Amino acid sequence: MNGFKSQIMETESAPVEQKKRRFHSPVDMEEAEIKLLAREDVEEAGKVMRKCLFSVTDKEIEAIIAKGMSYGAFVDRMLVAVALSWAVRFNPDTKDFEQGEDNAVFLEDDAILLTYEGKGIRELLIEKREEEGGAHRLGYSVAITSQAHPQGENVSEVVRQRGNKTEKALLKKEYKFFKTKNGVIAYRNL
Repeated sequence: MNGFKSQIMETESAPVEQKKRRFHSPVDMEEAEIKLLAREDVEEAGKVMRKCLFSVTDKEIEAIIAKGMSYGAFVDRMLVAVALSWAVRFNPDTKDFEQGEDNAVFLEDDAILLTYEGKGIRELLIEKREEEGGAHRLGYSVAITSQAHPQGENVSEVVRQRGNKTEKALLKKEYKFFKTKNGVIAYRNL
């Protein structure tokens, strides 16, 4: 062997391919804990929501949390995201909300502190609220994603091209998008 680098490289064995670790989401599961919100979380939830430019009172938040379907993401026991939800009556034929027995979980837009955006928390919060809806034997998960009416007939394609973060997360979960008098509604069967 003459010691030339090209000859040494030829005799070395190929690197062993390591298995890639697969996570449920980009957030390290030890980092974020998703929990059902309780009455003692109301004040912190209000702070998070107001930092995310929601105009909501602690009394309104408390009333929604009392329904037992809202979740928060905690990092080191600090609330970093709020996902309010409640049961509603939704008609998938008319794409409208009605009076009557609840059959859907309504997903309010998530309030996530900027530092924690893009870490998979939104997807986890959507999933937990869908699970909660299923536990309550509700048939649908529904959200109003925008008050505006996008141009074009295929709303899902418009969302795919220029939707917000929540809309894109819902699109990945195969929600259907429709223009309605309430704005853009996204829903799917649970």
